[in-house]
Amino acid sequence: MYKFLLIVAILPAIAFGQTPFRPCRGGGPVPDSVAIEGCTALPCTIVSGSPLIARATGIRSPVATPTVEAHIVARVLGLDVGFRIPEELRDACAVGISGASCPLAAGQQFDYTLNYAMTLPLTGITAQVEVGLTAADGTRITQILDVSPSTTTMYKFLLIAALLPAIVFGQTPFRPCSGGRPTPASLNIEGCTALPCTITSGAPLVARGIGIVSPVATPTLTAHLTARLLGLDVGFEIPDELRDACAVGISGASCPIAAGQSFDYELNYAMELPLVGITVQVEVGLTAADGSAVTCVEIDAAIVG
Repeated sequence: MYKFLLIVAILPAIAFGQTPFRPCRGGGPVPDSVAIEGCTALPCTIVSGSPLIARATGIRSPVATPTVEAHIVARVLGLDVGFRIPEELRDACAVGISGASCPLAAGQQFDYTLNYAMTLPLTGITAQVEVGLTAADGTRITQILDVSPSTTTMYKFLLIAALLPAIVFGQTPFRPCSGGRPTPASLNIEGCTALPCTITSGAPLVARGIGIVSPVATPTLTAHLTARLLGLDVGFEIPDELRDACAVGISGASCPIAAGQSFDYELNYAMELPLVGITVQVEVGLTAADGSAVTCVEIDAAIVG
């Protein structure tokens, strides 16, 4: 639920005083002012369960457009956490615009308002959030970013290395995934016998999940990976060439897999990681063709240079 918390850091809306902001990268247009109720200095403080009321005023469309679409990009430590604005708020012509109506003429001025209440289960983080409006042809109408230190967006690739299962010389401790999903008999990540595992940027990650027993018969096995920082799913998707575990990864059996059949899953993957010095939680698993979980583990990994 951090995603919902992140939204509120910069959504333009009604307020009693101006809220400072900075333009987004690329020099897109900005409103004359942004006001978030109760926030005149960053970071804004948002109370879980209370309405967020904010307004961006003096927006001028650089192009004529029949539609205006709202978008939000939320980041923690430079990570795009994959949040997408709810469908019911995406159409800014229907929900949000005042002082004009769609279609908009080039140069037409309007305001954009949002009033949104939500209950947030987690607190105590500072996020950088970008919000913008886009014309039908893709032209940016307005785009702003909260004033907080920004970092590289390459954390996603760093996170990949934390848990890819592979060959190893000793057992690696792990946690079962949520929901009681099956686990392998053992997990071995080369050079890691205690958590967090230390992953060196640029060095191969070699690991193996051993003694996986499929609970169902399946013609295919799909690998997935979920990487989290501070509980945030950063939206990483395993590369396409590694997704088909039947083709790349399983040993001791071949697809189709029978119910109760045992096999291992192995990966050897080297990558250059641009950021170091963080600890991440990473979940990896295999899924049957019918969506059943075949195996899943979670570990912590510390990334070093």
